[in-house]
Amino acid sequence: MLGKMSDFQNLTPEQVTKHLLHEQASLTAYAYAVTHNYHLAEDVFQDVCVKAVSQCDHFDSLEHLSNWFRTSSRNHAITLIRSKEGRYVGLSPEMLATMEGEWAKTNTAGDYRSEALNGCLEHLPAKSQKIMAMRYQENRSGEEIAEFMGTKVDSAYQAITRIHRALRDCVGQRLRMEP
Repeated sequence: MLGKMSDFQNLTPEQVTKHLLHEQASLTAYAYAVTHNYHLAEDVFQDVCVKAVSQCDHFDSLEHLSNWFRTSSRNHAITLIRSKEGRYVGLSPEMLATMEGEWAKTNTAGDYRSEALNGCLEHLPAKSQKIMAMRYQENRSGEEIAEFMGTKVDSAYQAITRIHRALRDCVGQRLRMEP
C-alpha cells in the first residue's frame, strides 16, 4: 500500500553526493558516450553534480536521481558541444534515448568492469599507459601517437590493438575472479 504524502522522503544532499560519487565511473562513461571527449565528459559530470545537489529535494529515489542525471548529462553535453562547435553531430536523439534506457539496466555490471579496467590500466607499462591516455583522454590521432612513439602510423595502430588485447585479457581474468 502506498504511504501518505507526509511519508514521502526526498533525498538529502549527502545521499545525492554519495550516490553520484559511487556511480561516477558509469555516469562519466555515459557522458563520454555522448561527447566522445574525456575532459568534456568530466566537465559535464561535475556540472550536473552541482545541479543535482542543489535540486536534491526533487529526487524521491536513487533510481530517479540516476535517470535524471543521465538525461541532464545528455542535454548539458549537447548544449556545450553546440556552444563550442556550433552543432552536435553525435548520436541521434532516438539512439541517445535507447542508450539511456539500456544504460540503466546494465549499470551494476559496468561498475565491476570499470574497476577491473582501471586496475589493468595501472599495471600497463608506462609507455602503454601514455598511449592509452593520448588516445582516449586527449583524443589524439593515430598520427600524433605514431609521432610520440617514433614509428609509422600503422605501427601505432598495431600497438594500440596489442594494448587493447592485453587489457581485454586482464579485465576478463579479473572479472572471473570476482565473487
